[in-house]
Amino acid sequence: MKKTTLVFLLFIVMTTVVFTYPLVLKINSAIPGFENTDEPQASIWYYWWQKRCFHNKTDDFGECSYISFPFGVNFKHGTNFYPIWLFLTRWISMLTNPIFTYNAQVFLSFILSAVFMYWLVLFMTKDRASAFISGVIYAFLPYHFVRIWQHLGLAQIQWMPLLILSIFKLREKQSLKNVIFCAVAFLLVAFFDYYYTYFMSVAVSLFVVYEIVYSLKIFKKPPYRFVCFLIVSCLAMLLVLSPILIRIAGGYLHPVSAQELLSKGYIRSFQDLFTQSAKPLSYLLPATTHPVFGKFSEGLIGSPLYGVSYTEHTLYLGWTPIILAFIACRNWRKRRKTMSVIASPEGAKQSQKRDCFVSRLRQLPSNDDDFYIGFFVWLAFVAWLFSQPPYFTFPYFKIYMPSFFMYKILPMFRAYCRFGIVVMLAISVLAGFGLKFILERFKNNRAKTAFASLMCALVLFEFLNFPPFKIIDMSKYPRVYDWLKQEKGDFAIAEYPLDTESPNEYYKFCQTIHEKKIINGTSPGTFGNSIAKSIWKLSDPRTARVLNWLSVKYVIIHASGYAESNDIEIADEFEKIKRKRLPGLKFIKNFGDTDVYEIIAGQAGAHTNE
Repeated sequence: MKKTTLVFLLFIVMTTVVFTYPLVLKINSAIPGFENTDEPQASIWYYWWQKRCFHNKTDDFGECSYISFPFGVNFKHGTNFYPIWLFLTRWISMLTNPIFTYNAQVFLSFILSAVFMYWLVLFMTKDRASAFISGVIYAFLPYHFVRIWQHLGLAQIQWMPLLILSIFKLREKQSLKNVIFCAVAFLLVAFFDYYYTYFMSVAVSLFVVYEIVYSLKIFKKPPYRFVCFLIVSCLAMLLVLSPILIRIAGGYLHPVSAQELLSKGYIRSFQDLFTQSAKPLSYLLPATTHPVFGKFSEGLIGSPLYGVSYTEHTLYLGWTPIILAFIACRNWRKRRKTMSVIASPEGAKQSQKRDCFVSRLRQLPSNDDDFYIGFFVWLAFVAWLFSQPPYFTFPYFKIYMPSFFMYKILPMFRAYCRFGIVVMLAISVLAGFGLKFILERFKNNRAKTAFASLMCALVLFEFLNFPPFKIIDMSKYPRVYDWLKQEKGDFAIAEYPLDTESPNEYYKFCQTIHEKKIINGTSPGTFGNSIAKSIWKLSDPRTARVLNWLSVKYVIIHASGYAESNDIEIADEFEKIKRKRLPGLKFIKNFGDTDVYEIIAGQAGAHTNE
């Protein structure tokens, strides 16, 4: 128990003090993230809205009128897909604050990923050092960090090793307790991200096939009892998920236009499967955030060798884990070769040589190790195939990959490079086995500890992502929002440049400060978005009339937002704004690069007459 507690404490320290520092000191005011992304702000706004709805009984959680005002946004469709996650974040946000709610999930994701991987490898190897390094590899993968910085849902990788552990326990002992454990573990995967639900469904299917083939080869009979219990567990999981799955299927099968299916995410562009698939060097080159080697990888961004995305193509496995995994595979192959020789007629006749083989066999992986290593080699290979583009074209033929066929069944999934996390999971486990086989050669415990510590240090160095520290101080925001918060009355504001292509999540985050309704945050294809596209020019005399009709009192103009654009029309509009040629608007106040204008009274009637 003391050793387990120490391991957990080490994972906590490595999370809070090493890899996310100084986030633990600013848990209520900062978040981990890229400076050039605003997606984490969307989550923070969401937690704020949850808390607001709880305290203000007049606000409807599912129907939000505070953004895309006055038309509002309907959240009921998307939020019902993740009820457990929604329940947890709602209560954490109510008891604390939105930024703490976000950071709590970040810390738990790292700690639980390490702990569950540790338990999984400890179950298989019975070796704490091997389990510990597997936990370190899996929790602190560069993939995990880039997801934390941009996609909080995809950062929830902790449930996958727990699910595999539950399946192994069910294989070991078919009982009601293990059936429930397996179903709950699968539900945890499903309630946090459907990409990972898809990936784990493939992994479980692969395990069933592997188990059947292995049992027929070794025991000469199929594993009827295990397969039946696993089917019961999966059926229990599907029964719980059935209301959600029916809702998803209904939205997909409902006779709507292809454009609507695209807008709701039921169908993705087939071309996305090429751009968002793993490339030849994605798994082998250090992350672009590495303080020493990152610049080299960064220079390859956009090339066909690495990929086009800082986030999607950060699939680095680490050379230390790869080498350790290779050692595990080499020992596994030696055992298989030795066993085949012993089992052959020639081996049976030569008893002296057979004794030699048996002696060598004792130094190689056990039968359980042989089973587990074989499965994770199989899983890594198939997952790697899934992460590839739909096909490779050669002069006279094409080689099709699994994503080509799976797209025909599940067209809502497009980023198959994300299958890389399954490859990483398998490599993390194999690396633990590799370290176990190396440590078995040491006779001195101090030497074992020193070598294991060295391997751990090498892994941590390969996965470094600082300096600089990747945190965003959310307490630093334009002071205009403090002024706006003090303004009395129930009115809306408009932030410019107006977000017409997609919701500006930073505008939404700033709403958590000033708490006024905003016309921003419209989604493409909605009526509110069509209105927004008609009023993106403040220099147009009709814009002020429409804004007045929308009950907008103040227009907040961010000069930096216009200056960052290379669009000629936007540059021309910015010149008119700088010369204050804005009909129907009256200048009120300046806050650095931010100007505040008020709508001149009497504009609503002019708009209505039109």
